[in-house]
Amino acid sequence: MKNNTLLYVVAVIGLLLSSCEELKFGNDFLEKEPSVDVTADTIFNSLELSERYLWQGYRTLPYGLNLNWSAKGNKMGMDILESLTDLNQSSLGWGGAVQQYYSGQYSAAVENSATNTKYHYIQEQSWDGIRIGWNFIENSYRIPEGSAEYLDQLRAEAKMIIALHYTDMYRHYGGLPWVNHAYTPTEDTDLPRLTSKATLDSIVSLIDEAIPDLPWVIEDPSNWDGRFTQASAMGLKARVLLFGASPLFNDNAPYLEGEASSQNMTWHGGYDAALWTRTAQAAKALIDKAESQGGYALVNTGNPRQDFQNAYYQRGNGEVLISTRVRFKAPGYWDGNFYFFQSAGGYGTVNPTKEYVDMFDMADGTPIDDPSSGWDPASPWANRDPRLYETVLVNGDSFRGRTAEIWIGGRERQNANANGRASGFGIRKFWLDGNNATSVGSIIHWPYLRLSEIYLTYAEALNEANGGPNAAAYAAVNQVRNRVGLSDLPSGLSQVEFREAVLKERACEFGFEEVRWFDIIRWKRADLFQQTLHGVNTYKNGDGSFSYETFPLSERYWQTNWSPKWYLSAFPPDEINKAYGLVQNPGWE
Repeated sequence: MKNNTLLYVVAVIGLLLSSCEELKFGNDFLEKEPSVDVTADTIFNSLELSERYLWQGYRTLPYGLNLNWSAKGNKMGMDILESLTDLNQSSLGWGGAVQQYYSGQYSAAVENSATNTKYHYIQEQSWDGIRIGWNFIENSYRIPEGSAEYLDQLRAEAKMIIALHYTDMYRHYGGLPWVNHAYTPTEDTDLPRLTSKATLDSIVSLIDEAIPDLPWVIEDPSNWDGRFTQASAMGLKARVLLFGASPLFNDNAPYLEGEASSQNMTWHGGYDAALWTRTAQAAKALIDKAESQGGYALVNTGNPRQDFQNAYYQRGNGEVLISTRVRFKAPGYWDGNFYFFQSAGGYGTVNPTKEYVDMFDMADGTPIDDPSSGWDPASPWANRDPRLYETVLVNGDSFRGRTAEIWIGGRERQNANANGRASGFGIRKFWLDGNNATSVGSIIHWPYLRLSEIYLTYAEALNEANGGPNAAAYAAVNQVRNRVGLSDLPSGLSQVEFREAVLKERACEFGFEEVRWFDIIRWKRADLFQQTLHGVNTYKNGDGSFSYETFPLSERYWQTNWSPKWYLSAFPPDEINKAYGLVQNPGWE
């Protein structure tokens, strides 16, 4: 057996268990750290201890904001994934975006030890979660308590932990070694990469196994909100199918030639239109069930701005399908275990671009570049899509009980050269007002997947499957737009026009929710990587009016040195060198 870090982690037989204090998903889930070592015999001789072991699998699930300096919590060197997209420009000097990607210093060798890349093959706890999942599944038949139905549910939750981790890795790497049971230290662990299509099918098959044994809704959300449901599983299935149906993998040629491409690890070996239909069917199944059985719907009380904030920020809102947690409440602003407040508030992690702000329509749904929109360049941020104000902090919006001053010399941008709000815009999403009245001390979670994404997935898949949008595709997009008061999309759009409209809608709906990066790479949008991004300097005039100056943001390496290799991450060479069948992605040495 090779000295395989990846599969050795899966093979470890020792089990970590959290302390014997009561752990709940709703209020106390994930508040305590693991502290007691016990054996498999001890754990699986008790339903309660078995459950607690499974909860450790939930602990391994991804969280989109930087937290602390642990390998997993140090998200991109205290940065965010959006910093690699056209939505955001990081000015965090020690962050991964500036150090690795903007500078062009990223290479496969970096992945051997770095903790500031966008996804690390070993350090993200994905393999830990997969190990826990399979250990639970195989040992759960020894549990002497609990109904057969409930034990089936627990096994289904374990399958979802495995499937979610594989979904994330699939979107970063393509085809993967497939672990289908808990390995013992004496087993042969030489598992080569599967093809991209085989990996996709394996993930979907595991999700399909889980769906029947999961509850449709959580019956006791005050204690158990956050556990996987049928809706969680159906939503994850639609997400991974959309990625697998997209041109990065599903095309007539690979995005880049190389050994992994020749073995169909980074593409499906050809174009299969049926994958779009399969995606549409998966999304429609969830939408239909939600509409017929209830339990899930877009947050829509008639207050567009607050509804949108609640849709992503509030736990148990009926829209979030998969909610991951690191703690119950956010700690203090300067707490070292929730570093996002600091990094986004002033250190430079979040500087939304003008290109992103310009994506948001007027409040009635008319694009700002439409001559009939009424957009006023003298007051450019006024009367816009409510999602703009709940995603980006713009000059003149309400902020901490007053008006935001993001003009040079104002309270929110006293110095043009300061890292915080260096683009002329600030962060609102997840950060809110960055104080005790809003985000600090509030109940938090990560909205890994929301129902609004399923509507937009359905619309996109129908457009691609049918060679253009039909009435159902329009209706799905309009459901999301209407929730925030926007008008319907204009009719008569071509397939390309509708595709662009959906991608823009996804950017406005899911900014800073780790959706945009995957949208860009799955559509192989080299044009977005190569464009020059901009900020806006706002100046306050003597009469109280404002003037605006557009300026280019710092250049990123790939703007002038583009290669499609950037679409997928590199595997750590140390793992490649163990020769268990891991083939490097094209373009990375």
